[in-house]
Amino acid sequence: MLEYPQVALDFMNRDHTDFVALREQLLALLSAQAHDARVDNLLDELLEHTRHHFAEEERLMQEARFPPYPMHKGEHDSVLAEIAAKTDGWKKTRDAASLRDWLNHRMGDWFVGHVGSMDFVTARFVASQLQTQ
Repeated sequence: MLEYPQVALDFMNRDHTDFVALREQLLALLSAQAHDARVDNLLDELLEHTRHHFAEEERLMQEARFPPYPMHKGEHDSVLAEIAAKTDGWKKTRDAASLRDWLNHRMGDWFVGHVGSMDFVTARFVASQLQTQ
């Protein structure tokens, strides 16, 4: 299980928990050698969940006039493109080893780093702006 900090906004913490659960479900299916539509559906759900989460974060960053918004948004765009590409690649190749490695390492490492740095700072900034309104 991934270890990552809680942030100052509850919706972000809930969404992070959901992301981790989807990732864990995918890894469990791949470990059970379930290389079927269940993996397809979970990858689609992971992508849609992440799109929704990022959109809400970005809306709040813009409302709060978060100065490093362009950098944070740029990382979101990059990760969404990567998830979409991995999902498409999986559906074409069914390369379970590659998908498992990506989920374990690239996505796991990215998630922990992103939450512990960008999301942590963003949530604190947005929460402080909301308190002053």
